[in-house]
Amino acid sequence: MSSERKQRYLYIDGQAVPVSEQVYRVYQHYERKEEYFSYDLKVEKFQKETASFLPSREDSYERLLEQDKQFAAPGKSVEQLAAEHLEAEQVRFCLSKLSEDERELILLLFYQEKTEQEVGNMLHISQQSVNKRKQTLSVEEQNYITLLSQRISPFI
Repeated sequence: MSSERKQRYLYIDGQAVPVSEQVYRVYQHYERKEEYFSYDLKVEKFQKETASFLPSREDSYERLLEQDKQFAAPGKSVEQLAAEHLEAEQVRFCLSKLSEDERELILLLFYQEKTEQEVGNMLHISQQSVNKRKQTLSVEEQNYITLLSQRISPFI
């Protein structure tokens, strides 16, 4: 009788297969482990003695809607949009202070992404001249941005 109690069975494809006690325990251990990962971690827990609430790791969209949870809007945040707007304002301010030739040079080099050699050929000047003008414009632009940031800083 005691040997029958130790004999365990696992059901595989609807058939009872006799297994040893050790195999049965290992099988039960992994069954419990699978249940833990597929169910226990996803269920909310309530600890009565401490009255704390542990939300589940996974949640459904429908349940969150029922709880009136707010979702982040897709796209850029308000802060990012404001920063981009200020940056664009700075660029427009700097471009407005440039002459027509300087604006054309900036347009060709940075917006149309032409090389200095291509810009030189289009404007009938050497590549070295284009580079020198670009360096000069870069210094002027830094000065304008510094001036503009000093104007804006009281609002920040």
